[in-house]
Amino acid sequence: MNVLQAKILTASVMIAAIAALAACGDPRYQPAPIVVTFSTGFPPPTALETSATTGIAAVVTNDPKNAGVTFSCVPSKECGTFSPNPIASNVPTTYQAPSTIPAGGSVTITATSVTDPTKFVSATITIDAP
Repeated sequence: MNVLQAKILTASVMIAAIAALAACGDPRYQPAPIVVTFSTGFPPPTALETSATTGIAAVVTNDPKNAGVTFSCVPSKECGTFSPNPIASNVPTTYQAPSTIPAGGSVTITATSVTDPTKFVSATITIDAP
């Protein structure tokens, strides 16, 4: 191998190494993970009467798309409604409790990141008679 071939080989290896490192990303420059929490200003109540309404907001931090959350609840068809839904981060949606007490006496509400559906927060609300 002559000097020119050695230089070309060295340059090729260095370019491949740089490309591999760029594809991996430097952990110091990785974005922080998305986190979903309930707002301290509009947290879910621990109890609510049938058909009553309340504002509930979820905060999504580190969301590069700033896409907000989608609210859902269980038991389905017995858990109430959210309006509007989906909604921006830290903006309260209006939750209306079901008109009858669901089986088990409570509902679980969940706020899920629109950007990353694996990130969510949940709370249980007891549904009481008026």
